[in-house]
Formats: sequence, structure tokens, C-alpha cells
Amino acid sequence: MRFALSISLLACSLPAAAQQPVSAQQPTYAGNVRPFLKTYCATCHSAKLKQAELNLEPYLDETKAMAEHELWEKVIRKVSSGEMPPKPLPQPKPEARAAALAWFESRLAAQDKARKVDPGRVTARRLNRAEYNNTIRDLIGLDLRPADEFPIDDSGYGFDNNADVLTLSPVLMERYLATADRVVRALLPREAPKRPTMDRYEPEKSGKPEKPSVALLDEAFAARHTFPAEADYQIRINVKLREGQTKNPYTLALLVDGAVIERFPLPAGIATRHFDVKAHIRGGLREVAAGFLAPDGVSGNSEFFFDNIEIRGPYNALPPEPSEQYRKVFLCTDDNPACANRILSAFARRAWRRPVAASETARLVGFYTRAREAGDDFNHAVALALKATLVSPNFLYRIEQHPNPTDPTVAVRVSDLELASRLSYFLWTSMPDDELLSLAERNELRNPGVLEAQLKRMTADPRAQAFAENFAGQWLEVRNVEALRPDPKTFPTFDRALREAMYRETILFFNEVVRDNRPVTDFIDGKFTYLNERLARHYGIPGIKGKEFQRLELDGVQRSGVLTQASILAVTSYPTRTSPVQRGLWVLENFLASPPPPPPPNVQLLNEAEIGKNMSLREQMKRHRTDPACAVCHERMDNLGFGLENYNAVGAWRDTDSTFAIDSAGELPGNRTFSSPAGLKQILLGEKDTFTLALTEKLMTYALGRGMEHYDKPELRRIAKTVALNEYRMGSMMKEIVESPAFQMRRGDGGRKHGNP
Repeated sequence: MRFALSISLLACSLPAAAQQPVSAQQPTYAGNVRPFLKTYCATCHSAKLKQAELNLEPYLDETKAMAEHELWEKVIRKVSSGEMPPKPLPQPKPEARAAALAWFESRLAAQDKARKVDPGRVTARRLNRAEYNNTIRDLIGLDLRPADEFPIDDSGYGFDNNADVLTLSPVLMERYLATADRVVRALLPREAPKRPTMDRYEPEKSGKPEKPSVALLDEAFAARHTFPAEADYQIRINVKLREGQTKNPYTLALLVDGAVIERFPLPAGIATRHFDVKAHIRGGLREVAAGFLAPDGVSGNSEFFFDNIEIRGPYNALPPEPSEQYRKVFLCTDDNPACANRILSAFARRAWRRPVAASETARLVGFYTRAREAGDDFNHAVALALKATLVSPNFLYRIEQHPNPTDPTVAVRVSDLELASRLSYFLWTSMPDDELLSLAERNELRNPGVLEAQLKRMTADPRAQAFAENFAGQWLEVRNVEALRPDPKTFPTFDRALREAMYRETILFFNEVVRDNRPVTDFIDGKFTYLNERLARHYGIPGIKGKEFQRLELDGVQRSGVLTQASILAVTSYPTRTSPVQRGLWVLENFLASPPPPPPPNVQLLNEAEIGKNMSLREQMKRHRTDPACAVCHERMDNLGFGLENYNAVGAWRDTDSTFAIDSAGELPGNRTFSSPAGLKQILLGEKDTFTLALTEKLMTYALGRGMEHYDKPELRRIAKTVALNEYRMGSMMKEIVESPAFQMRRGDGGRKHGNP
């Protein structure tokens, strides 16, 4: 179990009971700490009882105590929050608690200052699925998303970019080989097939139109189809009526890449039928979509549903022309090794994210030469070498060099090129662009102001959307929205449009905090959000029309910050009801970095049949907490969750649950009470330093691709303190992280794990 505490900001984050003035006399171990531990801690945490697997008896000796830095971080976290000692055990006087904490604060701060900086090390990191997709997109200019077919990446420390769990299986290696062939073939001019073919796309296996030029009703769907040549194609849209005949007139639209190419007016009384379109379409990967035009003021579903779209062709194909993507990679077309060398050296520089040695380029040109000797034409011979580039470890892995890789005592700065990759995969989940790579090649990235300028440029770039989707998506757990399956009988209005809007709201909110350098405390109580008509209706907020998201200022009564966003409320619920335990656990893990220990074995579950009938959920859980084994953890966790009980399992506001009035009041350690979600958020704002440190740890874990170890804690505390001094700004946190020793340096390994330098 990992704990984090901002010791240098301790006085600001303590509950009121702990924020008592310490006597003018400097606290001592013998006079203040040992008596405190002996009276309030060692009774339960003794050699005999060893509650929570913790025995404090050996540490009643000062010398032994100060050798256990990590242990005291855990103890301080529990004592300062008021969790320990738990009620109804005797509670220390505020001045006794404050004196003990002040002693530890000063000693641990001194230890932090004396420690030698250890930047840690990161295992050679394989590109995860998101990184692979985005890198291919930025490398060749085609958003093929080939890694969607790869095995799901494992996660470590809450993120799927953790180097230690990104293994390479034989199955994945086979996928890499097949994918390299697919990616390179997508670049080459296609020869039109000798005979037409037919492809069928169904809504269940397709997506929604990305950027239609007209407003469409909800059942619209889109397929991504590769047209092999510029030619004539026949497209058939098969629609069915939900029942009987239509009562209203509609207009069916066929769109290619968002533009309407055909409209079919459908008068009332139409039943099942199909619609055919003959169109001349340019070759390449294109979005083909079908939908019903939405009249002004109308939203939701039509009386129809789509069966499928069929695409036949090509007919009368024109000779293929090289695409823009082809010309970007094939810088010349002279059929000789010199031209191949020019193409491959430029491509490998971008793919491998560094300058390529002449010997490396020569090996790639060797693939071209052998292919030409075997009878391949110029394009296919170069393509073989391009595929070799994409299956090289230099592409698949982010490899960093160290002059003494086996010596864990030697820490060095990563090169500017390695720093550029660290920065781009942190902010864009993708490769460095030409500007960043060129700065790194000239060793200018660390010049005064350059790194900070790049940070600002990159967070303002549309590619930073990936930062929200991959960091916030995992930190806030909103990636799980896609898997939501609320019980349709309990929540009949929940649909795919609402699911997508839930996710989108949180991503847009996170993007603004980053882009506009807003305070990180906005995640707790930021009084703004982004809504479209579907989500606004779900929230009971009037005045929002259409599918497009609009920024809205909030009063903070029912909604503010991310805690009251439907995405988070839904992923922390069960299909049929809310879960105060899961919601409280979410707050402890993601906002306060203070997860409880695993539950003891054979814990009795709640009686689901009684909830909402014979007793309220709150009454059931109160009875559950009478078990002493459950009460210690649940007292805090459940109260946090009950503070959000005004929101049902899909995030809609409610005042009652079945026949029982909602009681969202709670009491947290330190005699802190609240009576509503807004009151709970005010208490969390009182712990903003703890939250800032927790977010710093999450962000650093994601940025480095490794878990935080004990030697990282002093730097995390320093960053959190600096952020607090800079008005808690998100930009300050990101700047401090990319300028930190852990981000800019690495040490040798020596065959030891991170935590054992």
C-alpha cells in the first residue's frame, strides 16, 4: 500500500484538531513523540496484536525510528488526517498531536534535504497501443489505428504505459510484422482491382460520424472504407422501420468524409426499403456515413434504424495518383540506391526519433537492393526496407543509453533526443514533431526558456487531446465509461449518446485545465463544465441545444469539479444502484493517494434484497460497519461516498432513493462534518495540498512510465510545494515535472529493481 504526504505543507493540510499551536519549546522525541506513540499507537500496533501488519514497539527507540523514513510517512498520514487513533479509542489532545507531527516534520524534512538525488531508471519502453497508433499516424499521415487489433496492454501503478509491464509476446511480434506490411501498403499507389467487389458495414461494428457537415439524428453511423482507386462506386443504404409505417417525414443523407453527397426525402407512410447511390469517389481511406437529417429543434432517434451499408466497385477506375502521404515518404522516385538511401535515412530518422548512422541506413538500403535483385519494382523494394524500419526495436521501443548501465550509483542526464521523446510521449502520446526533433538534434532543448516554450506549445496543440484521453482517462478512470452497462429496467433513458457525452464532458474539462493553466483545485470544485443537449437534459439543466458541446458556468450547488460529473459517478456504481464504498474508494485513491488496505477475508456482503425495501442503503451499510474489522476503513470511505449519494448510478441528481430520503451528510476524521456534496467538496478543498501531492505523484508516474519509489518522495513534495506557491496552477506542475531530475536524468541499473538502488 502506497501513501503520500506533503510534509513540507503539513500544517496547511491538517484537520482543525491538528492545527494547534506547538509550544515555544522545541518538541523532542523523548518528551513528545515516544509518549504519543506509547499511549495512542503501540497498544494496537504491538508485537502481540500487530494491527494492519504494523508493530511500532521497536521504534520507541529514536535511532531506530529515524531509520524508517517510509514507515513514518504512513504513520504521519494517518495521524494527521485524524484516522488514527480510531474512535472510540482515546484521542490525543490537539497540542500533543501537533507536537509529535511537528517533530517528525522537521526530522524528515532534514533527511530529505540531506539525501542524494536519485532520478531512478526506466526499463526500455515498448510503445503501448495508443502510442503505436499515434506514432504511425504522425509518421505517415494516415490514421489507420492498426494497434486496435493488438492484445490489450497490461497496466502498472494505474497506467498502461508502465515500462515494466509492457512485455513483448510472440503473438504481438506476429502482429507487428503483419501491421508493418499493412501500414506500408497503405502508402503505395493502389492498382485498381480487375473486378468490382462488395463490402458490407453494420452499425454494431461501426462508429459514429466524426464531423458531419449537417446535424444528424442519433442512429447515424459511419464506416471507414478504403476505396482502392478513384472510380465510380455504387452505395446501397438498407434501412428498416421500427414498427408499422412512418408517422413523420424524414430526409435520409449519405455522407462521404462528412460532406452530404445525396439526400433522399422520405414522406410519411414509408416502410422498409433500400436506397442506391452512384458516386464518383477518390481513392483512399474515407468515412462513409448514413443518417437522418435533424430538423430544427429535433433530437434523439428517428422511426427508422439502419441495417447496413453496402459499397460496390470500383467501376471505370482512373489510373492511381500518388497520395500526399506517399510523396511525404518517397522523397524521390529515381530507381537507384542513392534515392533509396535518401528516402530511408529520412524515414528512419523520424521513425526512430533520432539521427540515423550511415551504417544503419546502409543496412536498410540492403533490403531495397535484395528486393530489386529479386524482381520487385522500385516502390515495393523500398517498401520492404520501410517495413524493416517499423519492426526494428528502434521503432517499437524507446531506448535510452547510459554510459555505465550496470552501475546504479551513476546518474546522468538523458540526451536532448531522449528528452524530446520523453516530452512528446508525455504530452502527445506520440513521436516528436520536426520542430522538437530539430531542437534536440542541435542540443538546444535545454537552453534557457526553450523547454518551457515547447511545453506551452505542445499543450496548446490539438495532439495534446491524447494527454487527456490517456492520462485523465486512466487517472479519473473514465476510460471505463465505454464498458458501462446500467440495468435498462432501472435506467431506461441511458443510451449510447449519453455514454459518449459523459466521457466527452470530462475530457473537455481536463483539456481546459491544462490548456488554460487553471488551478488543479478545479478538479475538486471548478465551477464550469461542457455540455451538449443530451447531457444537459440528463442533468436537468435547461437552455443547451444540439449535439455540439458548449462551455457552461456553474453555481456549484449540484455540479462542479469532476466528482459530480456523470462519467465518474457512473463508473463507481453498480448496474442497478450506487456504491458509496466504490465512490469513497475512488476519492481516497485518486484524490488523496490514501487507499485502504484490502478487505479481510470472508467479509459479509450487503443484502441486496433489503436495499430500498426494508431499509435504506445507508442503514444497511451502517449495520455492516458494526463489524470492527470493517469499521476502521469504512468509516472514512463510506462517509466520502455518502457525500455523493444525491447522484444515482448514472449520475443524475435525486432527492430520494426508492421511498427513502437521501441523507448525504457525513463526518470525517478530525470532527469535520458536511451535509451535502457541496459541503464535501469544501472539505476536500481544505485538503488541497494533499490532493496536489497526490496528483503530482499520478502525473509523474505517467510521465516517467514507472511507479514512484521511496527515493522519489522528496522531489514529489518539492514539486507540490512549488505548485502551491504558484497558485496551484496545472502549468506549474507540468513545468516542474519536465524540469525535474527524474524526468531529465537516469541512473544505471546493476540488475536491481527501482526501489533498491
